[in-house]
Amino acid sequence: MTKTNLRNTPDPERHQGQQPLHFTRKFFPTARQRQLYEALRSAPDPGLALVGYGGAMGGGKTRAIVEIAIDAALMHPGNNVLVARDDFTNLSTTTMKEFFQVCPPEMIWRRQQAPTNLVQLRLPSWPQGQTSTVNFRHLSDWTGLGSQQYGAVLIDEAGEVDEQAAQMLLTRLRHPAQTQRWFVAASNPWPGWFERWFVDRELDEQSLALAQGRVVFVPARIADNPHLPPNYAEQQRALHQGDWVERFIEGRFDAFAGQVYQHFDPRLHLWNAPLPPFSRYIGGIDFGGPSEQAHYTAGIVAGITSREASCGPNVLIRLDEFEERGEGVVQRLEQWQRRCRRVFGRIRWCADRSQSAWIEHQKRQRIRVVPSKGGDGSVAWGISLVQDRLGADPPRSFYTANLKRFPRRMREYRWEQRASGNPRPRKHNDDLLDADRYMHELAEKRKRTGPRRINFDLQPLHPRYVQLNDPRPRW
Repeated sequence: MTKTNLRNTPDPERHQGQQPLHFTRKFFPTARQRQLYEALRSAPDPGLALVGYGGAMGGGKTRAIVEIAIDAALMHPGNNVLVARDDFTNLSTTTMKEFFQVCPPEMIWRRQQAPTNLVQLRLPSWPQGQTSTVNFRHLSDWTGLGSQQYGAVLIDEAGEVDEQAAQMLLTRLRHPAQTQRWFVAASNPWPGWFERWFVDRELDEQSLALAQGRVVFVPARIADNPHLPPNYAEQQRALHQGDWVERFIEGRFDAFAGQVYQHFDPRLHLWNAPLPPFSRYIGGIDFGGPSEQAHYTAGIVAGITSREASCGPNVLIRLDEFEERGEGVVQRLEQWQRRCRRVFGRIRWCADRSQSAWIEHQKRQRIRVVPSKGGDGSVAWGISLVQDRLGADPPRSFYTANLKRFPRRMREYRWEQRASGNPRPRKHNDDLLDADRYMHELAEKRKRTGPRRINFDLQPLHPRYVQLNDPRPRW
């Protein structure tokens, strides 16, 4: 039988989910919050509870994160707990503010604001000097957390957090005070790792179960929170429309609020037919940094169909991608570029004009590369080039099945939430799509050349590059 240490978690049959610790804090869990606690209660001990709590705004997500943090600290004397969000300003004005509003002052032993923000909690019955610590950290730079050990990691607005930060924090769940480790992430419905982990269930849950782990998703909806003002949902529906209502009011993860490339459909734009003949090959490059936390160095290459193609000329089909970072990444990029040339033939590349030093370096390597347009409005112009091809009927832009990162990046690419000014895409894992934009600048510069097919006598990059006699696409 699964053991549990959740002696103070709410029992749905007792006082509507209250337990002594919650009663002291005047915490009245909603039905969904009780479901969240049940997910923690039923997880293996020792083991890992990997729980996602996501959906509509006003669903009680921040309050749940705060209450679980206090419970993790008080139920396991000596524990070390992390409460995190991507940006510290948002963390301090929302999650931390809620924490200190609901945490009884008599349980706070000490509060520290520098060099890091933390609070030490204890109960009167504990031995003298024994405390548990709740740490408040932002995750925009998460490298400094690599030496920490936690019994519980709690992430508010997880959709804003980098996936590598979440993966790193999973390795930090090993504090001896809490053997039933908790990883709880709360998020509004944004595309990204939260959706893939908890909604789409892309994690290997069978292997995780064998390792004493469990993944649970608890949806959050406005209707589940009785503490909201009257008619809150109706008022929000009246104020907003379209995908905003579907995502933030209804809590749907299949809506695309704020998506930059709304025309992109991973099924419609997947080229699942034999490759047609191409007249030329083009590519885009975006140079990143050598560290593991820097922007990715990214590249993408595509063929432009010739007049002999059954789908017609000037259709862009993406054929390969590169997205890496870390030491030696530029050398690996150039190796990939040379392999692309061996497989496809001559390729003309376009790179970010602000990276002139790298462009000159590429030219010295005899790589045909030109700078991008750049300047005011160049991002919006490049996005429009991509959109025009995606939204055409039939589409004039595709990708082949061996591209794994590209469809994910396209789906997760979204606009920043800005109060005023021109819209701007969020600078988060956008390097491959920047390279794609630069490539589209070359697609508009048509060049009359003879038709060319891929040389399949050479070693291909992927086994899917097989030229058959019937090149008709399946639209």
